[in-house]
This record gives sequence, C-alpha cells and structure tokens, in this order.
Amino acid sequence: MTKILRTPEAPRVTKEEMPSDYGAAAVVQMLQAFTLLPFHAVAEGRNQSVRSTLAELTGLSKARIAKGHLDAVRPSTQRKIDKHLQGWLETKLDDPEALAYTHEKIATLPRTHSGKNALWAGWMHSFEFPPELLLPISKAVALAVDELVEELLKACLDDDLSKFKRAWLDYVGRHGLAARICDEPVAFPAPVENIDRWIAIECWGDAKTLTGKALDNLYLDMIAALDAEWGSYYFSGRQSKPLFPLVMVRPQDGLMETKRVASRKNVIYRPSRRLLEFMYSVLFKSRFKEWPAKPPGPKVLAHALDNPSEDKEVTAAVVSDHFDGSLKLTLDLTYDYWIQLYERFFPDKKASERPCPPFPMIMLALQWQTLLVQDKGQSFFLFDLEGYETLWRHRRQQWEARQAEQNKDRLRIDHSRREPLEWPAWMTNQSSSSSA
Repeated sequence: MTKILRTPEAPRVTKEEMPSDYGAAAVVQMLQAFTLLPFHAVAEGRNQSVRSTLAELTGLSKARIAKGHLDAVRPSTQRKIDKHLQGWLETKLDDPEALAYTHEKIATLPRTHSGKNALWAGWMHSFEFPPELLLPISKAVALAVDELVEELLKACLDDDLSKFKRAWLDYVGRHGLAARICDEPVAFPAPVENIDRWIAIECWGDAKTLTGKALDNLYLDMIAALDAEWGSYYFSGRQSKPLFPLVMVRPQDGLMETKRVASRKNVIYRPSRRLLEFMYSVLFKSRFKEWPAKPPGPKVLAHALDNPSEDKEVTAAVVSDHFDGSLKLTLDLTYDYWIQLYERFFPDKKASERPCPPFPMIMLALQWQTLLVQDKGQSFFLFDLEGYETLWRHRRQQWEARQAEQNKDRLRIDHSRREPLEWPAWMTNQSSSSSA
C-alpha cells in the first residue's frame, strides 16, 4: 500500500486538548491531516498551502486555522466567516446564476450525524452537477469515513483507547474493507488477522501504526468509488478499467521488478505529465476515432497547447518543465490547456458544445504531484493497483445496478452495447506497489 496520507499542515494539538499519552496526540494529528486532504487537493490546484487557502476562504488568520476545530468556532465568528465568504464569492463570480448555484452547493453540503461538516463527502459533493451528474455512491462511502474519523478523533481527545478500538472494530464489523451502501451485504469482510491486530492493541503507539495503514485503505475505497461512479458517467459507462491510475506515478519499465534504473532519463512519469498526455489523447480519440500511436511528446503538446493570441508562449521547453515538475500545473492553467486542446481539435465547435474537463482527475493529479512524488523525484509512492481495481469493480457493479433500477421504466441507451473504451497499452502500462 502507498503511504500518501500525510500532509505537513495538520492542525496543532493544543496543551488544553493534549491527551495524557503523547501517542494519542500523534494519532490526532494523523487523523486531522487525513481530514485535510480534500482541502489539500484544492490548495494544490491553487498553488497555495492549505492554511493560505482556508485563510482566503474564511477570513481567519493562519494562526487560528493552525489550531484546527473550525467547526467549533463561536456563533459570532461563524457569522463573520459566512459574511467573508459571501464577499469573496461575489468578487470571484460576476454571474448571478453561478453565484446562486454556488450558494446552493454550499447550503447542501453533507454533514455528519453530529451536524459537523463531512469534509470527504463534501469533496465528492463538489463534483456533482445536478440533475445530470449525481454521485450517491461516492458520497455515501465518504460519509461513512467522515463519521468514523469524527468518532476516532473524539476517542483520542478523550484519551480513551478502548473507545478508539471499539470504533474501528465496529466500523470493520459493519463495513469490512469497503464501506457498505445502505443495507447491502458486506462485500469484502476484514481478514481475521486484521481484527485480531486491533483487539491486541495495548497502547497509542500500536494504534498509530495500524491507523496509518487503515487510513490508506479508507482513502483507496473513496477514490475507487469516485473513479467508478464519476468515470462511468463521464465516459457513458464505456470504460472497462479504472481511470485514475492513468494519472498516477508511473515508474520506468522494469524498475519495480529489478530495483535498478535502466536509464537516468524518465525514471518516473509524474502525474502532471500523465495528465497532459491523458487530456490530449482523449480529445485526439474523440476527433480521429483512434488513439495516438504513442504518447505525445513536448513538441506535439506544445503545438497543441500554444495559443498565438496569448502573451505567454507554450513551447516544448515549457511542456518539458511541466513533465519534470519544475513548472507547476495549477487548476486554472490546466483548465486553459483543456480549452486550447479542444479548440485545436474542434476549431468549428461552439464553446457551448465543449465537454466539461475531467475535474476529479485533474485535481487528484495535481495533488498526487506533491503527495506521490517527494525529494525532487528521488522517492515516490505507488498504489496497490490490484486491490484498487478490485474495489473499482465492486463500485462499478453498484453503479450499473443503480442505472438498471433507474432506467427500468424508461427507454435509455444500453451502455453495455456501446463500443467499449479500451485504453492504449502505452497509457496503461503501470507498476503497482504490490509488485515491489
């Protein structure tokens, strides 16, 4: 499994709330960092720190944000935050309809049973575009995780190890290794040895070790759910494999098997590079009805991305800098690149006919550029892709079942009869942490 669930900006645990056992404080910070990952994705897309992004959105100081517990602010402070956010949105959105839509999205953000913001479910919620694109499976999986993490944090702050263990065991007993949707049966029961490890915990240090691994599994479950549900909508159910691995770190061929670098060039293919290759190739396929024979290089991409009407030229050197991470991709820049690619391949199409960019893939790729690649590319993390695909297929089956139920009384296109979308080999060749 990959260890990517660590950000350097977890809120501090103050002396007043510090559990008597320092190990519990370490678990608190781990859990809080995990809950911040959705904000981290937004911050990476904006080329900001998490605290800078939150400060801009809330009007609070970075020092206050560093303390955490933003759900526990005083009513007067909450009113100031709401007023600040309203003003911020008005400066960013000059379209009344867009402003009203954004307010509606905020008003309908998912919450846990305690009434607190469900941060992971809220992140999934941000990718919905009602009534066409809804993500009930992804939101349900994420909400189960939000509820669990909230319970675990409370147990840590109460310095109650037995309560902490019971929360984990209850979750695993109810859900297994993949969060249940409604009253569906447990799809992947947790192995007995996993349960025994939780039962055997005697100190917070043991809890921290197991929690790190468990959070990785929760993360994979949520991302696989979004991959299956959103991807099935985006590509009309035609894809036969997960999408998100197409923008994960890809090691040089043979590197994971031999542990040797065959060439100093392209030791890894970073998420930023794979994202640009993906966007180009999807629109190329849409235009010419076939995939590019090989990955687009810097020169090919520069030709497609450069817009003569813009002041800043996109050259092969610029694309190469995106490839190696020395020039950061942002959400705005990637969006501009998507528009330019579309106009390059479909110059006669109207802007209203332009497909929506693959926002979840873009945001994850930009985040993974930081989380999966470290030490200037000298170290990197991989997913267990075999386990990931198992989770993806489970969620895909759930999506198909829901589609069949929703469409049983109306005539709809049968996605299974459409031409399946098979990715080219050069795009899917990918090592997994399970092969290490």
